[in-house]
Amino acid sequence: MIRRSALLALPCAAFLLSACSSLPPAQAAASPADAVLLGRLFDARAGVVIDQGVVVIAGERVHCAGERAACSWDATTPQHDYGDALLLPGLIDLHVHARPHYIGAFVPSGVTTIRDAGNTLETLARLRATSGAPRLFATGPLLDGPVSVLTPQGPAPFDAETLGGQPAVTLTSPADADTVIDALAEAGVDWIKLYEQLSPEVFDAALQAAARHGLPVMADLGTVLTRGLTGAQVDARQAAASGVTTLEHLGGTALAYERLGGDSNAETLDPALLDRIVADLAQSGVAVVPTTGNGAQFAAPDSLPRDDLPGAALVAADFSGYWSHLSRVLGEPEVHALACSDQRLLRAMLPRLLAAGVRIGAGSDLPAAPYMLAGPALHQELDALVANGLTPVQALQAATHVAADILGQADLGRLEPGARADVLVVAGDPLADIRATRRVEAVWSNGAHVDLPAAWAAVEVALRTARAEAEAEAEAEAEAEARGG
Repeated sequence: MIRRSALLALPCAAFLLSACSSLPPAQAAASPADAVLLGRLFDARAGVVIDQGVVVIAGERVHCAGERAACSWDATTPQHDYGDALLLPGLIDLHVHARPHYIGAFVPSGVTTIRDAGNTLETLARLRATSGAPRLFATGPLLDGPVSVLTPQGPAPFDAETLGGQPAVTLTSPADADTVIDALAEAGVDWIKLYEQLSPEVFDAALQAAARHGLPVMADLGTVLTRGLTGAQVDARQAAASGVTTLEHLGGTALAYERLGGDSNAETLDPALLDRIVADLAQSGVAVVPTTGNGAQFAAPDSLPRDDLPGAALVAADFSGYWSHLSRVLGEPEVHALACSDQRLLRAMLPRLLAAGVRIGAGSDLPAAPYMLAGPALHQELDALVANGLTPVQALQAATHVAADILGQADLGRLEPGARADVLVVAGDPLADIRATRRVEAVWSNGAHVDLPAAWAAVEVALRTARAEAEAEAEAEAEAEARGG
């Protein structure tokens, strides 16, 4: 499975009319507006719905939002009355490994921001240049030790000439960490990602180097199913104490549990050991991106409904072969047992983390697990979060304002004056049934209304083009092999 320096929040002064503005409504609405959205409004921070809600958009920002009586607008401003539909902030997927052929499937699914958790710098440049792509925060190549699943043919040391094409870079010393992170910072990455097999000395050096550049750090320390108990040297408690911003997949938790004397494969887990781990994580301030749907699909492939997802029929066909192959591997008894161990640990940890006040962010980990649909998989993650103990409100917050706080982006994940005008309009009530988020009625991204049919048509073209290129490449390789024979 592919996988905290202090975060800076934008001050009130950074907004044209921020949520902390003291201007009265009439004065706040004096500026021109471009669109008025009417409907029920989800206040992501408060976790409540305003029945007679409005979002007034000016340019790429929210000019006014809340009760309709608190906002005013010119009679000539175009109005979009969505009736009883719910206006949500655009969703944020905190763990993605995006590719150019499906990057366009996020926005029409209501996912207007993603955090890419591992890609080459060259691929990231292509993603950012693709029309219709969501807002993108990214780590670039993953950083791991010399014995890594990421570099099966041997270590991949830093090379300034080839850095753009490296999906992973090997760190063997603290000096390596300084050199590589300096280069990644210069290349413009938003985050640093540390992987499973780093030594504690190199791990700490990487955190210090990232902090010098003001870069937050995510850590993927492995699970029972992957490599979290074989070769990993840093566990979740150590990583949190060292200052990582996020723990991905609850990685390193199983190793921490084992080091405390527990058996992570036992049918019944020791609550005292779990509570000790949670207390340490809570004290550190680390956030957790559990990729809950990912784990559910590993333990029971295709257990999360997907047929009603936006773009389901279009996207699924291109992944069916991969899904079937991965499902066969996961069906092997030993592999299935490991995946079930991770599920037991997650189900025991999530309620404890919530009770302890640990921030939970939503992330899909596309395309690591089978039957997670490229683009709208975050809706499956919301479903899985609720199934594992979060309320629908908490799940929505995990994909909106909490996710934005984790990113350190105070103008995302909320519909408030000064925020980015990213809006997802859904039919139904996801506070009663979280799957209602799948009923996408409209999407606004950076203040612009998204033409959903056109967006999905562009996705279809991208998928078809990628499929043709793959087939041509396969044919060329077959011909070359035949000539060689």
